[in-house]
Amino acid sequence: MNETCKISVTELMNIFRGAMLSIIPWLEKAKIPWKDGQAYDDWDNILDALYKNIVCSSLIGEVSVASEYAIARYNFHYDNYSKVDFILIKSEEYDNVELAFVAFASELSPFDGIKVAVIKDNSVVEYLVLPQKGIEFIYVKNATSTKEFISEIDILL
Repeated sequence: MNETCKISVTELMNIFRGAMLSIIPWLEKAKIPWKDGQAYDDWDNILDALYKNIVCSSLIGEVSVASEYAIARYNFHYDNYSKVDFILIKSEEYDNVELAFVAFASELSPFDGIKVAVIKDNSVVEYLVLPQKGIEFIYVKNATSTKEFISEIDILL
C-alpha cells in the first residue's frame, strides 16, 4: 500500500529555496557565481534541475522523461501566461493583482525576495521583487478552459 502525505505549495517552494541556500558554500568553493548579475549558465542549469525535480515533479506527480514540464520555467520571462501552468503569488500588499512566480531574488540576504510577473488579462505588464514575508504560493493549472488553483498536494511516500 502506498502512503501519501499532504504538503502545501508554499512549503514545497520553501524546500526549493532551502536547497538553493544549502548549495551556496559548495558553489563558492567551486568558483561558480550565484549572485544576481554575476551568475551564468552553470548556476542556471543547477537551479533548473532543482526546480524541475523538487517543484515540477511534485506538482505534476511524476518525473518527466522529457526535459520540459507544462509549468512555467524557473527565471524565464513569458509575455503571456494563458497557455502555461504557473506558481501564483498571494500577497496581502498586492491582494487584487495577479502575480506569477519567476524566481527567488537576493535583496539584503540570499534569496530573501521573490521576483514576480504582474499579469493583467494573461499578459505580463511588469516585473517586481517582493519581500518573502507573508507570501503564499499556489499552483495554477491552465490545462482546461478555466484555471484550477491548488494550494496543497499529496506526495507519495
